[in-house]
Amino acid sequence: MMLKRCIFACVLILAVVAGWLLRGIDLPGDNASTSNRPPANKPVVGSTTPISSSIPTAVPGHSTPLVLTSIDADVIKRTAGLWPGRGQPIPDASAEHELPVVDVDFYNWRGELLSGWLALAAPEAPVIILTHGTPGNRMSMVGRAAFLYKHGYNVLLFDFQSYGRSQGAFSTLGMVESEDILAAISFIHSLPDTMNSKIGVLGLSMGATAAVLAASRSRDIVALVAESCPVDATRVTADVPDEEAREADQMLVQEVYGVDITQARPVDYIGKLAGRTSTLFINGNSDTITPLNGMWSLYHAAAEPKQYWIVPGAGHAEAFSVDPTGYIQHVTAFFDSAFATLTQ
Repeated sequence: MMLKRCIFACVLILAVVAGWLLRGIDLPGDNASTSNRPPANKPVVGSTTPISSSIPTAVPGHSTPLVLTSIDADVIKRTAGLWPGRGQPIPDASAEHELPVVDVDFYNWRGELLSGWLALAAPEAPVIILTHGTPGNRMSMVGRAAFLYKHGYNVLLFDFQSYGRSQGAFSTLGMVESEDILAAISFIHSLPDTMNSKIGVLGLSMGATAAVLAASRSRDIVALVAESCPVDATRVTADVPDEEAREADQMLVQEVYGVDITQARPVDYIGKLAGRTSTLFINGNSDTITPLNGMWSLYHAAAEPKQYWIVPGAGHAEAFSVDPTGYIQHVTAFFDSAFATLTQ
């Protein structure tokens, strides 16, 4: 009897030890779509210091738990522009017919899992990262991604933190979202088919703000389309209606993210791209949210190489819908030229 108990105890101990050693190891599953998905990276670490602080992420949900110790309810009510919602519903990748995408996930510096789609046209071809505005998510960039893919570029569309299917607390109008772009670049360079690919970014509105800020911190972005880009993201009245809202946004973002949202000013960063990033500014002459004079301010603050294209009759973020033929011609010619320059 004693011998049987000893044998049972030994087996139990071995089972516990084996379970401990196998923790965190991915086992093969039966889901073919999951097995075909590129693996998520790990939270970015290294010599580059993130601009935002690190706070816990809710698992397995999409939201970060907030513990606000110094923000009263009246202040939070004035931050409505930072809570635009997650955008339109996102279908399964297999249901997207404009281009053949696969699901991808990758982490940003803060440990939040970001969700997106990747479409590979050819190994080692340049990758264009498409970054959406607010409100919105990857779905607002599908049409642009489709013609870039058909032109021969690899494309990555993803939801910024707090948008779409990505984790996150709330929008920061491009400030923390700029780190999401840097994390996307890290993910792209971790994949065998794109580890040597050149990187371009097409940013729309808030996505353009984030792209300019990201390019000011990374030499990897060699070509940037900034469409309907604000001069100062916290002065866009559609998102920040007045000075009280701006001060409330600043207080809330500082409390949760540890960053000053009032630094989300592309005009202060665009000059830092000198000599490493080609830039194309696109704006409609009927844009009342990011008016044409703002594009001129950005253009004059930018260094060469730079271009601009003004779309007659287009409002905010409407260049593609108003003149799709001209849009495709200008954007593909810009990226072709920028990437060709690198190989000369």
